[in-house]
Amino acid sequence: MKNILTLFLLFFGVISYIEAGCGSCAMDGAKNKSSFIEVVPSDGKVKGKTFASCGMCNFDSDDRRCSLSVKIGKEVYSVANVGIDDQLDSHAKDGFCNVVRVVDINGKIKNNKLYATTFNIK
Repeated sequence: MKNILTLFLLFFGVISYIEAGCGSCAMDGAKNKSSFIEVVPSDGKVKGKTFASCGMCNFDSDDRRCSLSVKIGKEVYSVANVGIDDQLDSHAKDGFCNVVRVVDINGKIKNNKLYATTFNIK
């Protein structure tokens, strides 16, 4: 019985090691360029993927009207220089008031607003 238990534990240990891999795969977060922005650096410059939608309708912001917002980590920032209807009708079936979209941004966060130099819907 003792031998069976030892073989059982050894078998699952080997399988766990094989399935886990070595850790040098492309899944390394530092090397993965498709990862989302999680924090705003101290200089406020942001570049990468994040979520965008209507702040009032989908992100529960304090806005009293529909406006474009991005979510970085747990924080929601209004977009200052891109309108909610600039790229598509916000109240359409696939518009910002009805869905949360992945966007690629480049810009700066200042006074809780994103000033985007680029804002592209994925």
